[in-house]
Amino acid sequence: MSIFSKVSWCVINLSIASLLFFSCSKSEVTDMPPPDLPPAGTVNINTNSVEGPLYSFWSTRPMVNQTRFNSATFRNSLEDIKPYVTSYNLVRMLGGRVDNRNTFYQGVDASGNIITDFSGLITSMENFMQTGFKPRIVLDNVPWEMSLPRVVDTYGNSKPPTDYGLWRQYINAFLQTLVDEFGMEEVATWRFRVSTEPNFTPDHWRGTRDEYFKHYDITVDEVLKVIPDAIIGPGNLLTEGAATYTTELIDHCANGTNFATGEQGTKMDFFCISYYEKIDENRVRLPEVAEIYRTRLNSYPQFSDIPFDIQEFGMLRDENGKRGLSLSDGTELGASWYATIAAMAYQYGITEIYDWGQEVEGSTLPQGRKNVTTMLQMMEGGNRVEATDRISGHAGVIPVVKDDKIYLMVYNHNPSRTSTSSRTIFPKIEGGIIADNSTWTMNEWTIDKTHGVFMHELYQDVMAAGISTKDGRIYGNRPSDYFEDGWIDVLNANLPKYEMMAELPQTVSDSIVETSDQIIDLEIDLAPHSVKLIELIPQ
Repeated sequence: MSIFSKVSWCVINLSIASLLFFSCSKSEVTDMPPPDLPPAGTVNINTNSVEGPLYSFWSTRPMVNQTRFNSATFRNSLEDIKPYVTSYNLVRMLGGRVDNRNTFYQGVDASGNIITDFSGLITSMENFMQTGFKPRIVLDNVPWEMSLPRVVDTYGNSKPPTDYGLWRQYINAFLQTLVDEFGMEEVATWRFRVSTEPNFTPDHWRGTRDEYFKHYDITVDEVLKVIPDAIIGPGNLLTEGAATYTTELIDHCANGTNFATGEQGTKMDFFCISYYEKIDENRVRLPEVAEIYRTRLNSYPQFSDIPFDIQEFGMLRDENGKRGLSLSDGTELGASWYATIAAMAYQYGITEIYDWGQEVEGSTLPQGRKNVTTMLQMMEGGNRVEATDRISGHAGVIPVVKDDKIYLMVYNHNPSRTSTSSRTIFPKIEGGIIADNSTWTMNEWTIDKTHGVFMHELYQDVMAAGISTKDGRIYGNRPSDYFEDGWIDVLNANLPKYEMMAELPQTVSDSIVETSDQIIDLEIDLAPHSVKLIELIPQ
């Protein structure tokens, strides 16, 4: 029962054997919590109940053009991201590009054997390997000459090959080149993805659904001939309304007839999707997206434990429906959204979320959500523990126990930028680690409009400098989406100020917290778009 009538009772209790007389009078109705649930805003945290590790999901970055690594200047510029990036996912490496790069396939000789020149591939991959990052290879666009007549779609050639015999030769030669150059032991540790968004027609795939299934099966079969233990999976599925199919790909790999071997099923070592938020839709739709694929993967024992990734990710549009080149929001809104996504990633077992970048254009300055990653890195390697709550909306706590310390990432996200919905959350922490220590030291770090974010200040300064605006995206990670030339001069002129504002600030230091009845009770106030990291250290 969640609502009680508040009633005035007059009770005459004469004895156990007596009659009980009473009278009732009408009064107001008030909301009362059920006796078995905590009050709204309370989060019960049980440090004895481990749910899993706080793993890094943020360490892979996509790259559209691997030849960028041929520049020493570009390679050196990557030093600043090495604390949180370990891998690059290299797309459109096989040719079929609108910029005509990677033209390794050069036709067929009189005997029907393909002619290739992989010298450019070797150069770019050797330069890539100098960075120390781990490569992941996407076998996506087919070379133009393999699927004539030429049709230029949004991302180049999206047609399947006309002759799969030539495609097999090409995949074999491409992979053998990598093996010859870097060794089987090394290349076998790389991931290979077959295509990009194959359910996005015609932008990424002009063929039918079954033609993609055939393409996947044949490509996997040929890859395994060169690298028997290859780590391979299908293209990241589009999750927008334009998608032509969803979980049928999982079904095909589980029990469909393999187009290459005639047997049942196809090797799938990981599964992946794209996920883009649109601020103008005023929602976070990841639960409805992730649930569909997680449920289907779990329905097949061979796929229930494989990595489930988001291999394209970001905030595609601002609240005005504008896109631009920005793939994230650079303010506190982007930060609170990212913390919300992090909680959902752990809930649905999302292994990795590939990230286009967490710095602001023209600098190494972090966006607000990069500071969320910094918080997560402080928690990384610890154990996520159970948290139960009655909190509605996009607010909550990610609790972690690490090296006898307790970390709480507490977040409040509102999909609307103009929201004024502040919240107070009451973590109630118990368990053996609490019972063993009566006194704790508490530290706190904060991200909100006035902490760990500099984008608002940059906008004020650029506008004060008289720089014209465009009809473009606001507050993205690329100021050039909204401002005309000149904004970068303002950024550089005020760089020390922005550097200070962009740092993740510690807002509480060495505060003493005492347990009561072997419980820690906290009260945490959160601005409308905010994230706080609480660190509790036993004394």
